[in-house]
Amino acid sequence: MIDQQQKLNDAWLGIEVEESTLFNPMDFVFDDEDKDKLLERIAWLMMRPEYFSFACKYILNIELSPFQALILYEMWNRKFPMLIGSRGMGKSFLLSVYPLLRALFMPRRKIIVVGAAFRQSKVLFEYMDTIWKNAPILRDLCGSNSGPRRDVDRCVMHIGQSTITCLPLGDGSKIRGQRANDIIADEFASIPRDIFENVVAGFAAVAASPIEKVKQKAKNKKAKELGLDLNSGAGNESIQKSNQIILSGTAYYDFNHFSDYWKRYVKIVKSGGERYKLQEVFGGAVPDDFDWSEYSVIRMPVDQLPDGFMDEGQIARAKATIHSGIYNMEYGACFTTDSQGFFKRSLLESCIASPDKPISLPSGEVTFEAQLKGSPDKHYIFGVDPASEVDNFSIVVIEVHKDHRRIVHCWTTNRQQHKDKLKSKLVDEDDFYSYCAKKIRQLMKVFPCMEIALDAQGGGIAVMEALHDKDKIGEGEVAIWPTIEDKEKDTDDKSGLHILKLCQFARADWLAEANHGLRKDFEDKVMLLPFFDSASIGLSIEEDKAAGRKYDTLEDCVMEIEELKDELSMIVMTQTSTGRERWDTPEVKVAAGKKSRLRKDRYSSLIMANMSARALSVEKEIIEYGAIGGFAVSEGERKPDDDKMFYGPSWFTEKMQNIY
Repeated sequence: MIDQQQKLNDAWLGIEVEESTLFNPMDFVFDDEDKDKLLERIAWLMMRPEYFSFACKYILNIELSPFQALILYEMWNRKFPMLIGSRGMGKSFLLSVYPLLRALFMPRRKIIVVGAAFRQSKVLFEYMDTIWKNAPILRDLCGSNSGPRRDVDRCVMHIGQSTITCLPLGDGSKIRGQRANDIIADEFASIPRDIFENVVAGFAAVAASPIEKVKQKAKNKKAKELGLDLNSGAGNESIQKSNQIILSGTAYYDFNHFSDYWKRYVKIVKSGGERYKLQEVFGGAVPDDFDWSEYSVIRMPVDQLPDGFMDEGQIARAKATIHSGIYNMEYGACFTTDSQGFFKRSLLESCIASPDKPISLPSGEVTFEAQLKGSPDKHYIFGVDPASEVDNFSIVVIEVHKDHRRIVHCWTTNRQQHKDKLKSKLVDEDDFYSYCAKKIRQLMKVFPCMEIALDAQGGGIAVMEALHDKDKIGEGEVAIWPTIEDKEKDTDDKSGLHILKLCQFARADWLAEANHGLRKDFEDKVMLLPFFDSASIGLSIEEDKAAGRKYDTLEDCVMEIEELKDELSMIVMTQTSTGRERWDTPEVKVAAGKKSRLRKDRYSSLIMANMSARALSVEKEIIEYGAIGGFAVSEGERKPDDDKMFYGPSWFTEKMQNIY
């Protein structure tokens, strides 16, 4: 009998059986008196997928949970496994352990890991690097020429005669022609379908051993003619040695190609090999050599993870604070038909101007990326949502064209991030709003700004004051003031740029126009979103490293725009008791039963910027602003050859001419 202490120690395994009923593989190892075969038998045991826990513990120096061992076993025995898991279940960890085992136990194996962004594949590489550093037996087995190698456009792990290569995807052009035995496509929803099918899947098109494959196919054909069954007792050995494609990631929306693949895989698995069911999958005849058993779907929602594997408090918080549709995707491993908000996720995705799906406009086809720097001949409008004590300070930059607008940049911060940067000496502005105002000025230097739409409430006043505080204006900079309009204001005669458009969120009519207008602009393809280009991001990361830039990278900007899309898709429209329309994120429960709402700072910045752009677009002429000071002339209109620095209404110019 296993003693009580042993039962307590083994409780996490979830195996409530007597020792006598269990098979101990070590009995097989030691049952032979020939001790010379001991190491050989142990090695054979470790290479068996059902005993990967044993191999991981003693070779990789890591311990697996039973469910992790089962996932590795299932992936090893299928040519086309699919892993869909909850956030936090350790997909990245498993997808780093798996290629290490594959490379170690199958010499001369070529394994490629791809993700939409280089960062995704590098996450797996860093896991592998950590395991390598902490696994002395693995290093001894592989030899001195093995280990990690990093380059600008790839990371390579050498394991004996095998290689694991982590690549950026980009547009597929730079990695076309690669060859691999095993492909791991992580965060599959973010990998464009055409690049995966036309480029990535082709990596494994060549048989692992072409000549041997030809011989085996001929042998099988002849055996069939002779009435012989060569597969009897073969198990999964052939599958294990075959080329392999693993699809992995978090569930996404139903209109994404990941959902299409998932549905197809499920139908194949559920068919059980019945031809009429497979004919439905193929839409006709089924290839003679198609084997349904090569496919597998591994789905691991958060409620199936062992107790204690994830922080229960964090899960409870996520369930309480995240929109149910997103929670079901992120933690429930469920594909969702669409967002239920005012701005449908499918609508937002249709506005992404990508090279494979450019947006067709009267002026031509449009495709663009997120940017860290604009063009001097383009017009830009900033939307700024000032932070409260707990919210984010957000800036969204849109590029204005005659027939459309582009979201090209997004930046956020908060008080805690500002404090962290102060401690790290990355910034030197002690005052939070002065730090934010400085960021606005920095962006103005790289995005020629026509107008800054700013929430007039809360911290907006502090930001406005910081933008014209003479003690905070740097060399070559000018004060920034509210726009000059028909109604005269005290600030109209101040020297500087009059480009601050103050927005009133409290006005119900303004808010309704802003939201309905933005949705209409998405529907009409007037407002567009950038495509995700991982190649340029990868190059930008290396440039940032060379320049010593530690934050505010292009990758950060891309992720911020992704967050903007998430905020937009969560916005819901309700009505007050008086019938007034209201736009907000869903109400959620927080600590102590209190209610709160999810953040929407990026969304607020966007609707302000878009409202400014819509207002300017109805004007006959686009106003140009002079770099020195003020306000200038209409586009195409030549500045008079005189000494005047300011042009505008007479009541304004008369006050301004002698200001210097």
